[in-house]
Amino acid sequence: MYFNVFSTRASEQDHQKEVQEITQRVHQCIDKATGQAEALKPGLGDNTVSFSKLLKAADYPVFVYRSDQLVFWSNHTLVPQLNTPQRFDRALVTENEYGRFIVVPHQVKQYQVDVYIPLQVEYNINNSYLTPKLDEEVFKRSDLRIILDPDAPQPHVLSKNGDFLFALDFQEATKTDTHAKLQLTFLTLGVLLFILFAVAVCQYYIRRREYSQGVLLLLALLGGLRLSLLLLNLPFAIAETELFDSKLYAASFWSPSVGDLLLNMLLLSVVAGCGLYLFRRNHVVIQLNKLPKEQARLLQVGCVLTFFFLLLVLFQFYYNIYHNTPLVLDITRSLDITKYKAVMYGVMLVHTVALSMFTYMLATVVSVLVPRVSRVWPYKMLLVVAGLLLLLTAVFVAELFTVVFVGFVFWTIIVLAAQYQHAVSFAYRTYLFFFLVIIVSALTGAYSLFSHYHNDLKTYKQNLAFNILQENDVLGEYQLNQLADQIAADELIQMKMMGPYVDESFIKRKITKQYLNDYFDKYEISVMLFDNSGRSLESADTAATSLQELRAQFDKPQAQTEHHELFLLKDPARYNARTYLKLIEVPMGNLQTGTIGLQLTLKKLLPNSVVPELLVDQKYDQPFRRDMLSYAIYEGGKLRYSEGEYDYATNFNRKLMQRTEFYRQGLTQDSFHHYGLRSEDGKTLIITTEKYGGREILSNFSFLFLVFVAGFVCLGLLYLFLQRHRLREFSPNFSAKIQLFLNFGILLPMLLVSIATAGLVTTSYKKDLMQTYEQRGEAIQEHLAQQLSQRLLQRKQRLERSISEIASISETDINLYDRNGKLLVTSQPLIFETGLLSKLVNPYAFAAISERQALRVLLEEQAGNLNFNSVYLPLRDEDNPAELAGFIGIPFFDSEKELDLKLIELVTTTMNIFTVMFIVFMVLTFFASRALTVPLRVLAEKLKRTSLTGKNEMLAYEGADEIGMLVNEYNRMLLTLEQNKQDLAIQEKEAAWREMARQVAHEIKNPLTPMKLSLQYLQKAIAENRPNTEQLIQKISHTLITQINILNDIASSFSSFTSMPEPKAEPMDVAASLHKAVDLHNDPATAMLSKDIPEQEVVVKADESLMVRTFNNLLINAIQAVPASRRPNIRVKLELQDEHQVLISIRDNGSGIPKEIQNKVFIPNFSTKYSGSGIGLAVAKRGIENAGGRIWFETEEGQGTTFYIQLPLADA
Repeated sequence: MYFNVFSTRASEQDHQKEVQEITQRVHQCIDKATGQAEALKPGLGDNTVSFSKLLKAADYPVFVYRSDQLVFWSNHTLVPQLNTPQRFDRALVTENEYGRFIVVPHQVKQYQVDVYIPLQVEYNINNSYLTPKLDEEVFKRSDLRIILDPDAPQPHVLSKNGDFLFALDFQEATKTDTHAKLQLTFLTLGVLLFILFAVAVCQYYIRRREYSQGVLLLLALLGGLRLSLLLLNLPFAIAETELFDSKLYAASFWSPSVGDLLLNMLLLSVVAGCGLYLFRRNHVVIQLNKLPKEQARLLQVGCVLTFFFLLLVLFQFYYNIYHNTPLVLDITRSLDITKYKAVMYGVMLVHTVALSMFTYMLATVVSVLVPRVSRVWPYKMLLVVAGLLLLLTAVFVAELFTVVFVGFVFWTIIVLAAQYQHAVSFAYRTYLFFFLVIIVSALTGAYSLFSHYHNDLKTYKQNLAFNILQENDVLGEYQLNQLADQIAADELIQMKMMGPYVDESFIKRKITKQYLNDYFDKYEISVMLFDNSGRSLESADTAATSLQELRAQFDKPQAQTEHHELFLLKDPARYNARTYLKLIEVPMGNLQTGTIGLQLTLKKLLPNSVVPELLVDQKYDQPFRRDMLSYAIYEGGKLRYSEGEYDYATNFNRKLMQRTEFYRQGLTQDSFHHYGLRSEDGKTLIITTEKYGGREILSNFSFLFLVFVAGFVCLGLLYLFLQRHRLREFSPNFSAKIQLFLNFGILLPMLLVSIATAGLVTTSYKKDLMQTYEQRGEAIQEHLAQQLSQRLLQRKQRLERSISEIASISETDINLYDRNGKLLVTSQPLIFETGLLSKLVNPYAFAAISERQALRVLLEEQAGNLNFNSVYLPLRDEDNPAELAGFIGIPFFDSEKELDLKLIELVTTTMNIFTVMFIVFMVLTFFASRALTVPLRVLAEKLKRTSLTGKNEMLAYEGADEIGMLVNEYNRMLLTLEQNKQDLAIQEKEAAWREMARQVAHEIKNPLTPMKLSLQYLQKAIAENRPNTEQLIQKISHTLITQINILNDIASSFSSFTSMPEPKAEPMDVAASLHKAVDLHNDPATAMLSKDIPEQEVVVKADESLMVRTFNNLLINAIQAVPASRRPNIRVKLELQDEHQVLISIRDNGSGIPKEIQNKVFIPNFSTKYSGSGIGLAVAKRGIENAGGRIWFETEEGQGTTFYIQLPLADA
């Protein structure tokens, strides 16, 4: 309710506040102008005026009069035609055909000083150089209308004395007031809050692991928001901001402005990002590995076709941008980067980001599925798909042929990278992928611009050909005849033609602006006024053409048309050169009639001047420079007429005229593009322009490539800033470091060299250009000085012809001023008629030449938005060289354009070299890094295989570099290692023998001691003839046999460990073997053994005898580990694990293994029992590991120990 009900009241309050601010600024400007007028006093003498002193104090345009004669002016562009002072004593607003100004009068001595504050500048024409505008200092905006009627109801701007100055009309003002800004702020805040709400809802579902639902709901909410903005025309309906104005871009309902297009691309990027998120969350890669082979192939074909569809959408996206915006996005035509052009390039960047995410998913799918098919099949599939698409595009849509070929190359590289994953690291594949997407997007954009340019060029040439081949301008004749009646009936024109003073400027302005519409922009229009006797009413010049002379020139039988008083005069020396004359009788009262003559001449201007572009009322830029166009007429295969710089007689190949393509799209020959059109009378018109081809495509590709690379780098840095932990995890390998350093090593020097070269070339070209202008000016000065002796200045018509001839020969525009700085004649009168320049010489040139006796002056000037250079020289009579006869002014309107063209050529060439080198070196750095790191990779492989037991091979490397030093140190290390290995082997062998001898001695000593004691006791009993000797012999012999058996067991154990045969891995039923072992040791009287072993076969690959011995050892150890106070309770279990492994556990209820000896259990010769060799568990570990399994134990002191054996199944 607040926004809708009170919006009008709020707007009125805002307008009133803005009027007060403008009024305050106007008062400040008037005070400043008054102070400026006072500051001029030192430069105003009694009889002389010093231009040099006055110009230093002049800021606003100043005109100084003495005795009603203009003696000083500070500006020669904004306020033309001011020859008499304004008669008033207070500040007020005046208006003429070139604008509106506040005139502040001031009296200084005997001088009348008028200071002009510009309010609005207007031109008779409107193009990219000349645009009407309000003064920025006063209004701070450009969408107001100034009204000079004091009775107007709109808000008034008054002076400090309360005098009316002007009124302001806000009807055309855009909605940028405070209220609209408040609405826009609330809208922006609401949109942001809604987006945060949508993200919060999405996160809620994600936390519940409902990823798809959360993402789809987020996209639905954002899509609904975007649709609502489009349907409600927001935010443009609130505030008419330029970003959402259709004047800069308008394509369709979905993209009515640049801002809407940007929002659409951001939404597309969100869709792509959500798709990528789901792609990873749903583990699509894992699911792809389970696909059948046929489905994998079909999915690859679908991914490839989807990418080609994305390329088609990308091409159309670029084409729509170029087609639907007046902005010049071609870098070969303009280097200016405005904020809206930057937004356009930003839109392209966002679209490329979205494309990269979509393409990443497609490329990942193809890369995962490539190893699952045969090596050749992906290439066959690509050839078939791309071949069909190339055939279709070649036949139906030729402009897409290159785009399809780019897609084919892209997929070929992706497939190669997928097949050689071991050769390319994942990080570099990702790096390469994003560069590939950038290259594809930039190439598509450049080629789309190329296609759009040629379509525009074709349309322009067709229209131009139609106009050239026209004998008569039928539509123009009809419109001119209709307008004549309206002009004759215009009461205001009738009134202005009556009386002693004829307001000729008003009549001309009214006719050209109100009646002659845009259709007549192709004509030079001259309005002539005649009285009842046929005398000219325009000026007091006696040499002016009379009505009778005009009729004598045009009123001939061959010049008659079907319309009354409308004549057409053709120039036989030029094809399609026509001049119309329309005579209009205007009633003037007292039965008298005046005559208005409208002379319309088809424009023909100098080809090397930028004046045509200044003087043509064009709303949009042409697809090429006008001075680059030529055309010719062929009849009967012979050249009849040609116009322009192209030499058709020498360079044109007439065989092109026999090809049908020449008349459809045009053909290229050498560096020119020719387009032909046949007329009904058998004539062939050929229009020629410079070729727009490979170099322009490369330039636009280079620019887009660099923009996208810079954008991706900035986005990457932003991501790393937001995810700083990723930066700590980032650890590139040596190859990646080499590539990065090499790329930046190329980037920075090239950038510095480019900047330095551009500066030097620009300075040099400016210097050469200035010298050329001065030389031209001196040549013209010398030629005119020779003609002064013939008193040429007093003969205006002859002077005009002479100036025109010199201008045509020198291909320059020439302005000739008298000694007082007033214009005499010019070779280009349209410059002054359209208000580009006033008929006064540049005051700085006047001061330099007239007061400081300068021989020449080179000044920078401005006409509208065009900056240009002008050369001014003094004109002196050869008979009286000391006296100044006048001034020669030579404006070079093309100076800035020529400099821009040189800069464009320099910048584009530098970009092309830089981009090509960057891409080439990006590829070369990959191979260079691999070549440099080959020895390192070989060294790493060798180091992996380096051991103390195997044979180590030395590296062969021929080079004295750092890698050679590393290889030499490695080889030296191997030699040292080999020597140390031999020494260590000897030491280990000796230590093993010593340990073996000690252990054997210890084991043998244990049974030998009781044997020795028993024999000594028997020997003593025999010596003492004891009666129980036989019993002792029997007892001692039994003991000796027992101890000898122990010695035999010891010898057998050591023998079996040291000479254990190599196990034979054969399929065996481990469950059956375990059954037998448990049954063998199951004695209910001594131990309780329980088993949990499946009856089915459990087959493993192992040495059966070794496994049986292992089970026996473990069971015996388990029984013996139980203390005598307990009854042994042994549990044996066998279970299958994940269909690949079997787990066997043997658990006892013994005392457990103390912590201090747990790490010695599997060491040979270690035992906790008095008897035994301590090698049983060592033998068991060796047997298990030879079978591909492992053995470990878990123990708890006082509770018991469990030994685990894990073995792989035979079919695993």
